[in-house]
Amino acid sequence: MTQTISAIVPRWQDVISFLLGVWLFVSPWILGYANTGMPATLAWLLGIIVAVLAALAILASQRWEEWLNAAIGLWIFVSPWVVHARVNREALWNSLIVGALLVILSLWSLSIDPGPGEVSSTS
Repeated sequence: MTQTISAIVPRWQDVISFLLGVWLFVSPWILGYANTGMPATLAWLLGIIVAVLAALAILASQRWEEWLNAAIGLWIFVSPWVVHARVNREALWNSLIVGALLVILSLWSLSIDPGPGEVSSTS
């Protein structure tokens, strides 16, 4: 019974991840860094990827999606330094906050959803 319910009702972490993906996509325009080249391009590209992964997780959650979302969140967090792009303060803080939230949400989802053969501590 629990398996069926969890397959139908999306976890709130996946819904928030989807909204973070949408935010990441629109944030260059809202925060005023749409004409900054690499930071804006990364936000648009990674925003689409995060939103699609979260939508897939909402439809049918898989552990690999959460791990991939955590890795993308980590990349979003460190990308301003890795790509050595000149980033304005808004873009930097946006990357730090969105990246950290994605990692936290993904790891949280992994901790409450045991893999095959594992027993959940909440059961």
